Amino acid sequence: METRISNVVLTRDGGKDCWDTTITARDIAKAFKYGLLEVDPEHQRGKNTVTGKYVLKEDKVQRWVRELQEDTAIFGQLTWNFRPEQSDIGFEPDPQNQGHGTLVVRNGTAYLPDSVHRHHAITRAVESIAAGSNFNPDRRFSLRIWRVAEAFENTIFYAMNMEHDKADATRSKWLSQKTEGQKIAREVVRQSPHLGETNVETVTNSLSIKNPRLAAFNTLSGAFEDSWSDIPSEDVEKVIKWFLGFWEKLVTVLPELKRLSLAERQRSRKESLVTWAVSIQGYIRLARRFYNEELDFSLLDKLAEKHVEADGKSFDFFAWNNPLFQRAGIMVPAVNKSGQTNLTIRNSHQTRRAMADALATQIGLLTKPLQAAA
Repeated sequence: METRISNVVLTRDGGKDCWDTTITARDIAKAFKYGLLEVDPEHQRGKNTVTGKYVLKEDKVQRWVRELQEDTAIFGQLTWNFRPEQSDIGFEPDPQNQGHGTLVVRNGTAYLPDSVHRHHAITRAVESIAAGSNFNPDRRFSLRIWRVAEAFENTIFYAMNMEHDKADATRSKWLSQKTEGQKIAREVVRQSPHLGETNVETVTNSLSIKNPRLAAFNTLSGAFEDSWSDIPSEDVEKVIKWFLGFWEKLVTVLPELKRLSLAERQRSRKESLVTWAVSIQGYIRLARRFYNEELDFSLLDKLAEKHVEADGKSFDFFAWNNPLFQRAGIMVPAVNKSGQTNLTIRNSHQTRRAMADALATQIGLLTKPLQAAA
């Protein structure tokens, strides 16, 4: 069925033609009901990798519904996109008003590269009228309509969520990469048989206790941004191929980095530092030294060996009680809620560098005693 959206103004954004107009809350609710609007999680905040449910911040939606009912909501501009590969739309210019006209949707669905929470809130506010709310369904909202390829929705999401009201950095960086380090991280995760979305969290910045994945994408991306973003664009493919070989060797030495079951992942986290974020960032930093100095991957075998102290005592290198990590300031004492003092990991820029140095010490690249991270 043909849909006509009148009073649109032709404009440009991101180097693309698009249209600005206003739309009523009633029409937004109808667009959802009759299939003109649809949410694609792959180009939004994604699905929770543990529950499988679409990521929606329910508290935010409910708060905005209340503000709409109270007429205090500040919403800004809504965003739609009719993908040209899946829709048929046209612009009929107004001969008496240059740049203005009517957008004709002959076939297709509009996706939401941004403003999903606001759309849900508006729809619920309209629905609340039946329950007695005073919300005005004829309230108009500013709307920008795009006609860009599906892949460009990632760029819109990044611009609207990383440069304004940020989504988790993991999700934004996974969808769109802005630096060479981010690009390398994305392709390493995508191409490695030991990583991928089944072993790397691509939706949220943190891992729940029930998440069997190795790390969040932002953990890896942050390390690549710190250590690899100076790689020239023409060398990115070469670096990706090289790093995949480095990671393959590392996994043979430290098999805990592979995909594990939930029980195995939980046990690994409790027993050693191998899979903790600070260690993963250390591996990526160490890899840059291997790359620069053309070191042989066989040196990594020493990461599986015991760490021997000056007094002759030995420890599994990644053991929580290895005094090397305490001297480096990576492990520090902390008092828990019960008043007990336990060792915990200090996560900072300094300790990430210190972990890279600790790894280098273990394989013989550093011989001076490690100093505590400042």
